[in-house]
Amino acid sequence: MQIKGGSEAFRYICENQNFMLKLLSIVGARPQFIKAAAISRSIRDSFSDKLQEVLVHSGQHYDANMSSVFFDELELSLPNYTFNLTEIGSSKQIAEIIIKLDSILLDENPDAVLVYGDTNTTLAGAFSASKHQIPLIHIEAGLRSFNKNMPEELNRVLTDHCSSILFCPTKTAIKNLRLEGIIHSKNSCSPDHPKVYYCGDIMYDNSVYYSKDINEDILSKNGLDNYLLFTMHRPINTDNPFRLRKICKMIVNLAEKHQQKIVFPIHPRTKNAISNHMIKDDVDRFMNHQFIKVIEPVSYKEMIVLEKNCDMIITDSGGVQKEAYFFEKPSIVLRSETEWLEIINQGASVIVNADEEKLNHHYNLFKSKRISYPKLFGDGRSASFICNKIIEEIQ
Repeated sequence: MQIKGGSEAFRYICENQNFMLKLLSIVGARPQFIKAAAISRSIRDSFSDKLQEVLVHSGQHYDANMSSVFFDELELSLPNYTFNLTEIGSSKQIAEIIIKLDSILLDENPDAVLVYGDTNTTLAGAFSASKHQIPLIHIEAGLRSFNKNMPEELNRVLTDHCSSILFCPTKTAIKNLRLEGIIHSKNSCSPDHPKVYYCGDIMYDNSVYYSKDINEDILSKNGLDNYLLFTMHRPINTDNPFRLRKICKMIVNLAEKHQQKIVFPIHPRTKNAISNHMIKDDVDRFMNHQFIKVIEPVSYKEMIVLEKNCDMIITDSGGVQKEAYFFEKPSIVLRSETEWLEIINQGASVIVNADEEKLNHHYNLFKSKRISYPKLFGDGRSASFICNKIIEEIQ
């Protein structure tokens, strides 16, 4: 297959000859499963006569029980291929995924490869598609933290520059790409002359879809009301013993000072880090504090319930920061930068890094401040837009 933009002749062929395009979707981490679920649902409900999806799970984040439950919850078909990765460390992991993808791309011969976000899996998929000269489609393109010390930043920049079709969740992302010379081509469609579209955020599709008629048992089960939601999982916070201890102390002090109930679904990496990097008394104080409810990792739908019903969110996750905005909750970010500058500029989120004074100041500010939440991330129909554009552009 070749790519050509917006061909009326090709659309006619698709509509009249039951033409099917084969997409190879590559996922490997929990946020990618969620994004892929929106595309898979759209294909199943509206484009099953035009698009065929082959799903590859790289195994980057793999737990047999968690993965099967997660796919079931998201109504996502089980992957056609699942890798059992043996390597650890980014470079070796990327290399192993590339090697395993090689034979699949030869066997499946897809019309395009679809990658999501900014993980090692994303970069491996981008490299593989490029080497096989298969058109690459990047969903969540154009995001920039402007911090190349973050592996995610390198992954997303390199992936964008390999892509033939780039779907951007925000208009800021379009501007970021333009500054790097990635500009929408009106005619051809290739990595040198790509198509660049503002589509809205595919995660918003899911937040709208899954928040309807959702089971809220997790609230009554844990006795939750008037609570603040806290999440932390990034290596910059969990793998640095000094920062980890400082942030945990900040959370304890905030809870005590304001008698604020805090709910903390603990990530396995964070749980291990707390055990390894904090003295026993501090671990006990944090994990068993009267105002801090530490719970096991939650499902995606349970996380939506926690986000919808909390008063405020403290997080180091870009995804959670964004979902806070979807559900009109202010967020405090435990990082030095964020990809989601629109939320910061709107005044609905703030970066405090690991500064306790800033944390307390903005906690108090958000408690009293009225915030507006205009729709920055589309209309909840990004997946349908993406599928339509793929059909238009690939031939």
